[in-house]
Amino acid sequence: MKTILIIFSILLFTGIINGLRNHDSSLNKGLKHRIPGYDSNPSNNRRVNPNDPPVQWFTNRVDHYDPQNSNTFKQKFYVNDTYYTPGSPVFYILGGEGPVGASYVTGHFVFNQYAQKFNALLVAIEHRFYGDSIPMGSLSLENLKFLTTQQALADYAAFVPFLSQKYNTGSSKWISFGGSYSGNLSGWLRLKYPQLISAAIATSAPVKAQLDFPEYFEVISQSIGPTCSAIVSNITQTVTTMLNNGQNDLVQQMFSACDPIVSDLDIATFMESLSSGITETVQYNLDNNNYTFTNITAMCERFEQSSDPMKEFIDFNNEYNQFSGSQCTLSSYKKSVEYLQSSNYKSVNASSRSWNWQCCTEYGYWQTGSSQNQPFSSAITLEYFTQMCTDIFGPKGFVYQPAIQYILNDYGGTNIQATNVIYERGTIDPWSVLSVQSPPNSESQVFLIDGAAHCAPMYPSRPNDLPGVIEAREMEISLISSIVFNN
Repeated sequence: MKTILIIFSILLFTGIINGLRNHDSSLNKGLKHRIPGYDSNPSNNRRVNPNDPPVQWFTNRVDHYDPQNSNTFKQKFYVNDTYYTPGSPVFYILGGEGPVGASYVTGHFVFNQYAQKFNALLVAIEHRFYGDSIPMGSLSLENLKFLTTQQALADYAAFVPFLSQKYNTGSSKWISFGGSYSGNLSGWLRLKYPQLISAAIATSAPVKAQLDFPEYFEVISQSIGPTCSAIVSNITQTVTTMLNNGQNDLVQQMFSACDPIVSDLDIATFMESLSSGITETVQYNLDNNNYTFTNITAMCERFEQSSDPMKEFIDFNNEYNQFSGSQCTLSSYKKSVEYLQSSNYKSVNASSRSWNWQCCTEYGYWQTGSSQNQPFSSAITLEYFTQMCTDIFGPKGFVYQPAIQYILNDYGGTNIQATNVIYERGTIDPWSVLSVQSPPNSESQVFLIDGAAHCAPMYPSRPNDLPGVIEAREMEISLISSIVFNN
């Protein structure tokens, strides 16, 4: 979802394994969410809280479209039936580009408040090839061919009759929820399986797959304002000049680079890393998820009021690294690739490997510095990202071409023709430009939330919520009421 097209889509682990930072590469930044209380060890399914619902498993097909392939895998899900009464709706929370934890159904999202209001059954399911839901037990290239949007939606559809029988939900209405990439899936599940899903909430959903995505940095610039953006731009230009003049050692020392900056690919990796603290501060600004350590106002006040903006930015970057579980700034392209080459699904970088595969084969979403209307480095190019795809997954010399036109044709892009869907997005969310901009039909709704960040309406309500966030939730409740009580 910077990326994910999170979360949702799409979950941040903050461990340090063998001295290496969990690497959220440039391919997948932004579509992610912290899950409070989630145990990031995929092999450990103990309950983090003794009152949490237990892990459950559904046997799903590896390939829904090949009748000769009888292979299956175990797909993880959680159920909270605390509020459920027979005949009430099922709230179906779709996993995105990361593991699913019990908190999905125990209060991490506002859906728990909705469940109390509607006596709903809360169900959360994990996406194939994330967390513990790993077909064939490996993220090998041979297995990743089964990691597609089409297969994931078929998984979620196959689960509905199973869960309905297990919990005897009868004629209960199913309503899907998702944010970021899983927001895409929520709307698309309603589109493709309307006989199973009665309505859908698609929050901050970047439904428009796009190869080159320079608008991401443009929205960041607009969100932090012209003065703050100009300061960041000046810092970028200064660092770029230093690198061009061979002052690599000094830059490495200034920014606590993890490794020597040697090649052009190292420069792109390093400059992209310097953008991360700012972009993630904007993307998750003032949401109720405690994802960032600061906010736009506080960050820009630091830069604008300082007599030494460069030093202030260096301090800010160091704080961001520490918050993200690292003591240094990522600078080695080679190591960036190596972190994502492991096929071990227990690796701390496993979710990043899976999401990178989806970006390389289906979505693109590559946030480049090609626009003149943004403050970050032009060294962050489309070629940088496509090279990374080749180097992570191989074979050597192969150029990955994401199936963007297929995704747009099959699901409709921003003209998705599903009904009973709400598409909501925030004005400062850089992913909002890829979301549905106006209602595609008379039976879907689009809402733009002034000042809201990525997936902001999904989190529990609080007294200082933005008026638009409150209104978005009221729209959701109204849609759910119309489905549950009027049909």
